[in-house]
Amino acid sequence: MGNDIDNDVYLLSEHIHALDKGFDLFRLSYRQNNWDEADRIANQILSLAEHLYENKKKWGEIVSPLNQMIKRPLIFYFGYGYLAKSIVYQKQGLFDRAREYIAKYADLGWYENATNEDIEEIERFKGFSKANGYAVDLLSGKRGLLKEYIDFIQDNDEETLPGLITIFEAANLNEWNIDDYYYSSIPEQLDAFSELEDLGNRVYYVKLLNQLAAYSLNQRRNDIAINYMLDYMQIAVTMDLYREFFTIITMFENVRPLATTEQLSKYKNILQEVHHEKSISSYIYADDIS
Repeated sequence: MGNDIDNDVYLLSEHIHALDKGFDLFRLSYRQNNWDEADRIANQILSLAEHLYENKKKWGEIVSPLNQMIKRPLIFYFGYGYLAKSIVYQKQGLFDRAREYIAKYADLGWYENATNEDIEEIERFKGFSKANGYAVDLLSGKRGLLKEYIDFIQDNDEETLPGLITIFEAANLNEWNIDDYYYSSIPEQLDAFSELEDLGNRVYYVKLLNQLAAYSLNQRRNDIAINYMLDYMQIAVTMDLYREFFTIITMFENVRPLATTEQLSKYKNILQEVHHEKSISSYIYADDIS
């Protein structure tokens, strides 16, 4: 499990610039749903980016060799820091605060002496702001935007998986029935998503399974919900997703009496695998699972 001590040690590593470490650590905190840590990291990214930018404006080319240590243009880290803050607030249900930070990375045109590479990043974050603006509006209950958002993610392949998570998270949060969309979209896409192998898409895939399990429970389709939970757990044992893993186990325990013998057997096997690989089974039935 990631923790503040491990993260601080990583930040002190000599071979990776602190901004790039922050980028990696935020992604780790996102996987783990550790929003307090994610917020701390986002603040560090923005503070260091501002420090480097002020030095660059003051000293110009004198500091350029130092800036070359970072993997991406400096403007990227401003955009990513603002994006990270917006995600933290979004996940905490603070949608107005999330919109404030979305507005910040929607307009990075204040960056002085922007190169062509900088301008590409500025335009890229402008695109991210449109997708995340939709997400925050849907999560805050604006169902009228659902069709428009569906069209948007269909036109932007890279938004498909995170977009589906948003759609079903919004449905769960706002108690919407979106069965027409569920039956027309999910069955045909889920098998393809399960074949994706890179870590980013695997994280999105299991987060989608989590939302689909919750949605199926809300629609009283318990058998389908249990299968989603089991699919989630089967994958999550190989990933650093403990907080969501505990959450999905709690969800499963609530419907355990409704599980079939086959489903219970699969559940038992998964827990045995967790105990063998991760040594965390002693936490599974703790009262403070969250």
